[in-house]
Amino acid sequence: MTKDHQPMKKTSSLVTLQPIPDQLAIELAYATADNFTGKSIYISSKCLLHKKAKTSLMRALEMLEPLGLGVKIWDTYRPLSAQKVLFKAAPNPEYVSHPETGIRPHCRGIAIDLTLIDNHGNELNMGTAFDDFRPLAHHGNTQISEQAQRNRFLLAGIMSIAGFTPIQSEWWHYQLPDSEQYPVLSESDIQSGLMPL
Repeated sequence: MTKDHQPMKKTSSLVTLQPIPDQLAIELAYATADNFTGKSIYISSKCLLHKKAKTSLMRALEMLEPLGLGVKIWDTYRPLSAQKVLFKAAPNPEYVSHPETGIRPHCRGIAIDLTLIDNHGNELNMGTAFDDFRPLAHHGNTQISEQAQRNRFLLAGIMSIAGFTPIQSEWWHYQLPDSEQYPVLSESDIQSGLMPL
């Protein structure tokens, strides 16, 4: 059994997401060096999400299917130790939640970083790349193309109807509301295999 497919050793509210052809692609940015830190943070590419967030994500996929669209996921559950690494690399709470005092929705398993894709797996134009820490990535920014604005509005509308809320500074980030009712989960809590113990 590979590291990516070992069961979690402790019962939790997180479930593993698997790709769905033409609907759900998974490319965890922090499991590769292709992210703003320039290095791999996770040692596994397992994609974990809270059960309630998965239900909402499936609802979003149902709404996107008649449009011939799906989503690509860049990040979901993030161990607290990974949050510390990311905050050290980008210590700006507008974009990376403080590992001690911030809301840390990724560490609760209720946040998802994603974009829209067509039925060939191509990403739709959103005006900026993932983890672009500039005002251009903010919701409502009109300095990007009209097509990119429409694509952001579509993603925001679908995710809102599905039960997620955005954060103003990142067009790709959505989370369940009332995030603080969900516990922050460290790697030692669930032993996901994403980070060394």
